[in-house]
Amino acid sequence: MIDKFDKYWKEIQGVMGLATILDPRFKTDFLLGFIETLTGQPNEECVEKLGDITNCLCELMKEYELEDDEDNTESSAAPLASFGVLSSISARVASRRPTTMRFKSKLDRYLEDELIPIGIENFQILDWWKVAGTRYPTLRKVARDIFAVPVSTVASKSAFSTSRRVLNEHRSRLTPDILEALMCSQNWLRNKYRACYLTYNLCIIHACAY
Repeated sequence: MIDKFDKYWKEIQGVMGLATILDPRFKTDFLLGFIETLTGQPNEECVEKLGDITNCLCELMKEYELEDDEDNTESSAAPLASFGVLSSISARVASRRPTTMRFKSKLDRYLEDELIPIGIENFQILDWWKVAGTRYPTLRKVARDIFAVPVSTVASKSAFSTSRRVLNEHRSRLTPDILEALMCSQNWLRNKYRACYLTYNLCIIHACAY
C-alpha cells in the first residue's frame, strides 16, 4: 500500500502542495509540517522542498498576470500614448525590477494574513476566494483553477467499473447521457439473449421428457 501511495504522491505532490498553500486554513506552515512528517527529512531539506513549491506558485502567478497584461494592452494603448516619456520611463523601471521578487511580495501579503480557524464547519474555500480573494486578484485566478482539478480517492478503473466490467480507454470522452444509454442498451441486449437461452433450454427439457 505504501508503494502505491508513493507512486501517486510523487506525481501529484506539486499540485497538492499548491492547493495546501492556497487554502487559507493551512498555507505554508501546515505544508512544511506535513512535509517533515511525511519524509522524515531534516528541516533544512523540507524548507528547500517548500521553497520549490512556493517558487512554482510564483511562476504560475507570473503566467496568469502575463495573460492579463496581454488582454489589457490594447485597451490601454491609446491613453498611454499621450504620456510619451512617462510611459517609457515606467516601462524601464518595471523591467529592472526582478519579476520573481514582485510576485513573491504579492504572495507574502497573502501568507502574512491570519489563518482561518480550522474548526469552522462547512467552510467553502471557493466562496472564501470569491470574496476575500479580491485583495489578491492574480492568486484568486490561480486558486480557481487549482481547486477545479478533480480528485478521486479510488483508482480510475474501479471508479468506472460496473460489476467488474471495465470500460475501455475512451471512457473519459463519453458524456454522462451517452454512457447511460450504452449501459442501458447493454443490459437490455443481455436480457434479450438470456431470455432466448432460457427458452431454448426449456424446449430441450420438454423434448427429453417425452
